[in-house]
Amino acid sequence: MWKVSAYKNCLNTMEKKLSSSALNARFLSGWDSKAVSKILDHHNHETREGLKNLFKDPLFVPKYNISLDQERQLAYDRLKKICDSGLFSVKDFWNNPRNIFAAHEITGMVDPSTTTKLTVQFNLFGGTLLKLGTKHHHQMLDSIDRFEKVGCFALTELAYGNNAVEMETTAHYDKENQQFVINTPSTKAQKYWITNGAVHAHYAIVFARLIHNNVDEGLHGFLVNIRDEKNLSVKEGCKVWDMGYKIGLNGVDNAALWFNNVRIPRLNLLDAHSSMDENGNFTSKIEDKSARRRKRFLVLADQLLSGRVCIASMTLGSIKLILDQTVRYASTRLCVGPSGKSDTPILNYQLQNRALMPLIAQTYALNFAMNYIQDRYANQTEADYAEVVRLCCIIKPLITWHGENTASVCRERCGGQGFLSANRFGEGIAGMHAGITAEGDNRVIQQKVSKELLETADFDQVGKHLKLRSKSLADQHAVNHIAGEVTSSEWLLKLFKARENFLLNELAGRMFMANKKGVPVFEAWMKHESDNVQALATAWGENVALEQFDKAVSSASESLQPALRQLFNLYALDRILADGLFYLENGFIKAEQSKKMSTEVRRLCDHLGNDALELTKGFGIPDHMHHAPIAHDWVKYNETENSGEFENQSYRSKL
Repeated sequence: MWKVSAYKNCLNTMEKKLSSSALNARFLSGWDSKAVSKILDHHNHETREGLKNLFKDPLFVPKYNISLDQERQLAYDRLKKICDSGLFSVKDFWNNPRNIFAAHEITGMVDPSTTTKLTVQFNLFGGTLLKLGTKHHHQMLDSIDRFEKVGCFALTELAYGNNAVEMETTAHYDKENQQFVINTPSTKAQKYWITNGAVHAHYAIVFARLIHNNVDEGLHGFLVNIRDEKNLSVKEGCKVWDMGYKIGLNGVDNAALWFNNVRIPRLNLLDAHSSMDENGNFTSKIEDKSARRRKRFLVLADQLLSGRVCIASMTLGSIKLILDQTVRYASTRLCVGPSGKSDTPILNYQLQNRALMPLIAQTYALNFAMNYIQDRYANQTEADYAEVVRLCCIIKPLITWHGENTASVCRERCGGQGFLSANRFGEGIAGMHAGITAEGDNRVIQQKVSKELLETADFDQVGKHLKLRSKSLADQHAVNHIAGEVTSSEWLLKLFKARENFLLNELAGRMFMANKKGVPVFEAWMKHESDNVQALATAWGENVALEQFDKAVSSASESLQPALRQLFNLYALDRILADGLFYLENGFIKAEQSKKMSTEVRRLCDHLGNDALELTKGFGIPDHMHHAPIAHDWVKYNETENSGEFENQSYRSKL
């Protein structure tokens, strides 16, 4: 059995190798990780650096053996510290929303519980108050920035999540007293999963059906004071149930909220779009005579759009941290080599680099997609709003699913070390899963994306597609096949676009034929075409990512382009092989091309694997934000009893 000292010698030897000039010469020619980090970060660099410096504070060192109350208080204290920095403001939604997105990404590297509370305070609560409220409500914004007035966002109900327009909570208007009366009419109507609600929130933005003169005007937002600001006692008529322990992110205090004749002033209606005057006259800028007032609700729930970008941003930060620490460990963990001794870093094994390198490539691709989408959100106009909606929707599924896969693969590739809480995979996995269903189940969001993409279909092309589909498979393959070399970026771009176009025409054609046969739209969409619906949204999103990756490579400095182009090719090839059945079944590629792709992916993983440390250094994560022992001197960490905590910081080392 190897002694600890023997492993320490191996680790020290490897660290010397990693810092040697000989190894540095091996790294990709012209690669500058700091320049790459600046490209990936894209905007608001001062905010990012400010947060990174803030996270040197010992307050942000992880703690695991603590009670539920302590974990919640720690998340609160961390967010208060972040708010005190003044590095961003809820008012940034007016002129610099990307600053809030940047704060989410960097904080996502530190603590998912803190970041979840942040996104509710600044986006869902503060952002909704800013956008749906008016001058009267905006007086609270500075207090929200300072975390003096803590808020929550009470939209979801126990029985109504994705079908939010059916919610039951009511707000009857009392004209005589100029008040709204908020009520929870049934168990199914209790507000559910309300972040910040169990312990910390003073206020809730409650979505309820506005009813006056027996007319239901649909869901509107109301500012409701649920706790005393000084002693945190729950206000009369409000009932708060602590939801307790979850599978992760237990620093987040989730609650179920009930309201029993809770009276609020008339002016607590968030009235940017709808208002009630002192004479009891209701007016709305959103004309909607439908029974459920769905159009009105969609405008009111607009903050969920930026929320999806916020979730994707915080998840991206977590992905980067996980990949960087995994590569650090794989570069220093020595196992059996040709001599039979433990003298070879596990990153040298094909098993390891074949698993990790596509994840790194995909992270680069989705980062460039994220930059593009954040730009589009910040600069949106009425003319391009529909596309911005699709972009903000698709980025959350793409990144959170990628995050869940990355966290699981990296945990496995780190062996038993990956199961130790101190190495942070547990909080990463839980955070990814939370993001997958938060602010819209990913699968339901993809339905929305595909539904809206159908509105862009060219029905001349749909007709041609249906005509081709009526021919033999051989004839279809002859038309669909795209000749080219697997190393050609142009060919890869053509394949992605061809898949997107095919799936759009396929879904549009199948829905048209179903309608022609008298099949109800709901029946066709929900029970027959689900696979095509999901495939179209994914194909469209991955094409956006590939196109933005290509543009990023082309605009990068010449010294960076070769390595970035290899990452581009790896991402594209990996995604094509992941959907290989589609490409082969429909004749876009032939078996020979598929075989060449597999060979090229293995070659790229081996080649880029030699430089994995430099590639993840491009994520720009400073050493002090890496707390996991596997990212440092993991042997030294285990020299003394540590109980899986970080009281002794001597294990920290620089790679």
